[in-house]
Amino acid sequence: MTNTYQVISMVNGQPTFEKPLQAILGELERGGAIRLLSPLEHHTDRQRRWYKGVCLPHLVQNDENGETAGWWDTELKRECNGLALLKKEIFFIDDGTGGRIGVGRLTIKGVGKRNMAAFIEEILSKSLSKGWNISPPDEDLRSKEHA
Repeated sequence: MTNTYQVISMVNGQPTFEKPLQAILGELERGGAIRLLSPLEHHTDRQRRWYKGVCLPHLVQNDENGETAGWWDTELKRECNGLALLKKEIFFIDDGTGGRIGVGRLTIKGVGKRNMAAFIEEILSKSLSKGWNISPPDEDLRSKEHA
């Protein structure tokens, strides 16, 4: 389980959360970790979680052809201006003869807030014309977010 607790204010240089810090720390388990995010990182983290945890699963669940999340991920990046907005990543694979082949792909990992917001807007815009029926990120859920 992953919980996220946003800093709601700073008092005497110390962060305050909607839950006491001791209670938050009490949720830790051996082998777990604490991850600190800047406000910008927190925002883009939420955008990526909407994409991977809401958008893609919804498309897979409602796909009459039985397409996978991987297929939808590629399709959205192709249809929704991914080439201009997302990061290009190249990795090499063995070509079977001792050589290597460079393979490129688009990724949302490390994409900034502005480009991720533009990508989400493209998805929502295309969803209207394509009939994808995707809900935008929910502000009410975001303010109550713990996961």
